[in-house]
Amino acid sequence: MTRNIPDYSNFQFIKDIWHFLKFRKGRFLFLTIILAFGASAGLVGTVYIAKIVDLFVSGNGGYSLFYNYLAIIVGISVGGAFLQQYGKHSMYLISADIQKNAKVEAFRKLLQGDLIWHEGESTGAKMEKIENGVNKLGGLLGLWRRRAIHITIQILGIIGVFAFIDLKYAAIALIYMVVYLFLELNLNKKLSESTKRLRIARESSSGKAYEFSSNISTIKALGMEKSSSKHIMEKENDVLRMKYLQRRAITFKWLSIQLVASLFFGLFIFLVGKDILAGILTVGMIVIYIDYVRRLTKALNLISEEADRLIEIKYGVFRMMKIFRMIPDINEDDTGPLREWRTIKINNLGFRYREDKILQGFNLGIAKGEKIGIVGMSGSGKSTLFKLLLKLHLVKEGEILFDKKNIEDISRDSLLKKISVVPQETELFNLSLRENITLSKSGRFNLEKYKKALEISQVSKFIPKLKNKDLTFVGEKGIRLSGGEKQRIGIARAIYKDSDIIILDESTSNLDYANERRILDAIDKKLKNKTLILAAHRLTTLESMDRILFIEGGKIVEEGSYKELIEKRGKFYKLWKSQKRR
Repeated sequence: MTRNIPDYSNFQFIKDIWHFLKFRKGRFLFLTIILAFGASAGLVGTVYIAKIVDLFVSGNGGYSLFYNYLAIIVGISVGGAFLQQYGKHSMYLISADIQKNAKVEAFRKLLQGDLIWHEGESTGAKMEKIENGVNKLGGLLGLWRRRAIHITIQILGIIGVFAFIDLKYAAIALIYMVVYLFLELNLNKKLSESTKRLRIARESSSGKAYEFSSNISTIKALGMEKSSSKHIMEKENDVLRMKYLQRRAITFKWLSIQLVASLFFGLFIFLVGKDILAGILTVGMIVIYIDYVRRLTKALNLISEEADRLIEIKYGVFRMMKIFRMIPDINEDDTGPLREWRTIKINNLGFRYREDKILQGFNLGIAKGEKIGIVGMSGSGKSTLFKLLLKLHLVKEGEILFDKKNIEDISRDSLLKKISVVPQETELFNLSLRENITLSKSGRFNLEKYKKALEISQVSKFIPKLKNKDLTFVGEKGIRLSGGEKQRIGIARAIYKDSDIIILDESTSNLDYANERRILDAIDKKLKNKTLILAAHRLTTLESMDRILFIEGGKIVEEGSYKELIEKRGKFYKLWKSQKRR
């Protein structure tokens, strides 16, 4: 746990909270004022209790004055309670709404993230940041409505009343507060660091647990149960160590704070007692001083208690805000839709992944309706090219044109309507088979397109074997299906979407040759007007392609039809020959 932990200023923290308030700022401030009035009721009530005590001691004023004071105390108590309840209830509703919108906004931000960023961060850690950040945001607003306003009004009111009665006590109260808060802030620095380290340890542990849980089949197949449990144990031990460090800092801070509070409370009692004996203070004033000193001590104790929680809240929000700051806002205000197009032109395209150059000087033209095959070793840049076409990565070098329109000027939503991609590992959701296919296209269910997609993808061949046919739930990540069945569903999903361009990225690798051939023949016959881009390791998959590109080192090194490339006896031929011998 030697990771460097960045600073997060209180000013930035307040700015981030203000951001989430959005259009509720006015309502939030109004309710804060309501709660402030409610919190001040107790202070005013104490003044009138002191007046009643003075009335009893002096024996002047009679019952009428006593009843008046009593009515005022009851009125203030009832009014204060009503204001507090109304303010807290309304503030809670605002808090719930803010949490909902913060979670939606954070998830939307995740979806905007570049794949390079997503690949560098585990899913569990990302979700832990969001869940914890949203919870801490709600915790902060709860702290504000239940404690912060009350504490602030108590302190300001007490200092104000002390100053009005005797500046000496106001000065002592201020010194008490300064010493108390100075100690609080200094001890919080140590606590702050241990809290941040605990948060990072928790995210790391949650991320690893999520990763193992989502790959449970692989873990069981490889007999990795013990090693996985050991790994989780190590992560949880890191969390436990950080908890010990945090608890040690909290305990030391609490003892120090309580010592200071006890000393100053004793000083107050000593000075008040002297003034009573000297006849400076009335009996009624004793009520005010003792009640206010206790209130002040309680308020400062609450600051001490809640400061620990505030640190947790602050760095929970900080970890969530890292997602907002690491993923830039995508401004598509100047982009437009992609309507009809005839050619795709890729000019001098280059792309780096961190320090590695994946594509360099890549040039390609694709006509609408053309069937393009792509072959190359792992890491040659095939998948990167597809991600650039989908705007999952942004073009930094060169350009991609649809006719004469640069991809940068095309909205991503519009682009994704024109392109369907089927990756090697088809992502399935715990929905029915039908829903997993039709979720690719919004709008009303189209039975004709659905049947066509099932037929071409050969999904119709295994549907009769399923218990509830196409309404069968496939399980999380399609765990109830084989690899080949999942790939066929992925292909059906792309066909149902009815896009101009279909990209198959190694998406027939788990299929046997017969099923693969049937699917490609059906695509060739029934989707003649579609542009097909097919990447494959198995070269026989590419036999029916109009053109085949051999990519190496991020460039096209050979190009031609299946027959032409074999006759050239180049790199494609060597790979073809090695596969033929197997």
